[in-house]
Amino acid sequence: MAIGVLFVLTIMKAENESNHISLSDTDDFVLRELNEFTPDKAEITFLFFYHKDSELCRKMRYNIEQLNRENIQGINFYAVDSDQFADYYYKYNVSGIPNIIVLKKEREIKRIMGIVSTDNLKKIIDRHT
Repeated sequence: MAIGVLFVLTIMKAENESNHISLSDTDDFVLRELNEFTPDKAEITFLFFYHKDSELCRKMRYNIEQLNRENIQGINFYAVDSDQFADYYYKYNVSGIPNIIVLKKEREIKRIMGIVSTDNLKKIIDRHT
């Protein structure tokens, strides 16, 4: 019984902490909310598909926001709320979230599913720039 109570308390604490993952403290966010999207034919674009109530998406968003803006010149990062922009969700055939579609000259060059560390995101960016 004690193990069950400990398990429930641990889950409740973890959920509470994950709801408070903060984003970058500056106004110079790497990730911009999508309002309207026209792929830039010259640059690389990362489309981050998420659900606003998803713990996994909050963690992935936090990892993206940890990227240094100066080191990713020429790359656009857009956050796409899959509920609000379902047409993009279906257009790019997204099968789950969190999910990142990497576009270069309007063509998909990579798909990243799940949570990826900031270090691995940097490596992916370096490979495609």
